[in-house]
Parts: sequence; structure tokens; C-alpha cells
Amino acid sequence: MAKTQRTFIAVSIPEPVARFLRDVQQRLQPSLPDVRWAAVGNIHLTLKFLGEIDSGQNSKIIVRMGEVALRASPFSLAVKGIGAFPDRRQARVLWVGLAGDVDHLVSIQADLEKGLESIGFPRDRRSFSPHLTIGRSRRRIHPDSLKKALDTIGEDIFETFMVEQIGLYKSVLKPTGAEYTMLHAFKLCKQEKDRVQ
Repeated sequence: MAKTQRTFIAVSIPEPVARFLRDVQQRLQPSLPDVRWAAVGNIHLTLKFLGEIDSGQNSKIIVRMGEVALRASPFSLAVKGIGAFPDRRQARVLWVGLAGDVDHLVSIQADLEKGLESIGFPRDRRSFSPHLTIGRSRRRIHPDSLKKALDTIGEDIFETFMVEQIGLYKSVLKPTGAEYTMLHAFKLCKQEKDRVQ
């Protein structure tokens, strides 16, 4: 029987940004006691969730990821703004948004979708919405509690970081939460001068 693993492709978040997000979480916590906060070491920018796959598929995925990384150059993003899914009146998920060279991020994600579709992974039906999830609640967060929490930090949070690689991750679901392990990393290695031509 083939061994399966739950996998996804993502951009990891550098340590200074992780610390910044932890500070944001700590400032929100007093007003949102029912929210389960994401461990900052687990916060990442998901580009493609692959689901439960046969581990034998890894080699094909790796080839496609390597091709995408060769066509992409490093770029800058910024953590900017904070919001909730599905909206602030029915909030269950808290996220921070992204600014900076988001067009380049979207281009890399679209390139991944195209390459992975060619080896049997269907394209996502939902449009790509780049964000970092910082907390979840089993119940709807009361709008007044959410407003009070957001008022403590303001909505214009800002922290920049460089994206220099993409990674293939394995996810193991445990009672204490998901545990992520990077299986392969791919440096974005197209030169900037090549990108702008």
C-alpha cells in the first residue's frame, strides 16, 4: 500500500516577522479569549494545498517547483492590515494581509498552479487571496469584541520581509495542532535584470 502524506507548498515567514505577529496576537488576546492562536512557528503563506497525496508523487512535484523557482526572482512583501474571514460580522478566522510586490507573488502562485495541473493536481476554484492566518475560533467572534481587539492595535500594522524561496511541506495533524516539516526548499534564482526585460 502506498504511503500518503498531507502536503502543501508555501513561503515560510522569517523569524523577525514571526515575532512581530506574536506581538500582534498578544495584543489581541485579552479581548478575544475564545480564539485559538496559531503558533508563530507554524504561520506560513500557503501557495498551494496539495492535500493527502501518495509520497511517490513528490519527485514530480519537486520538478515543477524547481522550474517555477528558476523563473522567479526574490522579492519584497510587507505584513499590512488585519481582517477576518468570512467578514467582520461573522468572523471565525483572523488574518493579516500582505502588501509590497504582491503581483510577483500572484505570478509565482499562478505558475505553480499551471505546472501542477500538468501532473494531475486540479487548479483551485477560489482565486488566490494572499494572507497569513493568525487565529481561529470555533464560534463566531462577536463583532463588538472584534472591534475592541482591533482598536487596541490599529489596522495599519506594517513589517517588511524578503521572499527568497518556496518550500514543499508535510503536515501531520496532532491533538496539539498541526506539525509542519519542510521536505524541500527551492531558491528563487532568476536575476532581477532578467525579470524586468
